[in-house]
Amino acid sequence: MVKDSSGGNDGTIVPANTPELKWGNGAFAGSLSFSGGNDHFVRIPPSASLNNLKRQITVVAFIYPRTLWPPNRYISMVQRKWKKAVQLAGKLFGTATENEKAQGTSSTGYIAIVQRQWRETMHPDQYYLGYGPQNNVLHYKWHLGLIGDDVNLYRLPEGQEKPRVREWVHLTGTYNGETGKMSLYVDGELIGTQTHVGEIRLDPESLNRPLAVGAELNGPSTDDPTGEFDGYVRDIRIYDRALSSKEVKALAEEARRQVTK
Repeated sequence: MVKDSSGGNDGTIVPANTPELKWGNGAFAGSLSFSGGNDHFVRIPPSASLNNLKRQITVVAFIYPRTLWPPNRYISMVQRKWKKAVQLAGKLFGTATENEKAQGTSSTGYIAIVQRQWRETMHPDQYYLGYGPQNNVLHYKWHLGLIGDDVNLYRLPEGQEKPRVREWVHLTGTYNGETGKMSLYVDGELIGTQTHVGEIRLDPESLNRPLAVGAELNGPSTDDPTGEFDGYVRDIRIYDRALSSKEVKALAEEARRQVTK
């Protein structure tokens, strides 16, 4: 069991008997550990609070990536959908090889930290915070599936050619549907915004979809993760409002103090 310190949204490590390390130790004690091999993730069941996230949202993650995929392994969105469909068919009909199962879809460059699926589709999601490629370069990614629109922020902090590895990173995505402001932050600093007035497409067919941490769900199964993160996740927060830049910066600073004290 992965406890929600704010109450109401406890998660489960799936599968419970994964042979991979589930929790960090030493300097990473108290952190969830993920292998990047699509073998396990944290699944949080739907709840009244999660099903209230339509007009405003903030998703926060404090992460330590061990590895990220190199550019020559990225593929296009069309190829990504095709590859996922082939892998899903392989799992359903038992034709997937052990190597295919282990490789999963992180080879596409789409690596999820927090995701909630829309219906049982492979894309779009209700929301997704993590990584994704653009122009053959890996970026931080904040995605929202809005009613009638798909919006994405692919960004890197100024002066960075790629996301950092082997150090702690504080990642935050916010959205205010009333103003339309969608923002992405790294280590408390704003790195990108867009404006799209709207509402997250949380329809009746999506109310029963769980929240995924450390990977993403694609297709009808809620047991088979893809796009698994390789590293540690120390803190996940979801708010039903768009935090201000000042609030995001304060959270990033506090998170940094927790790992340096």
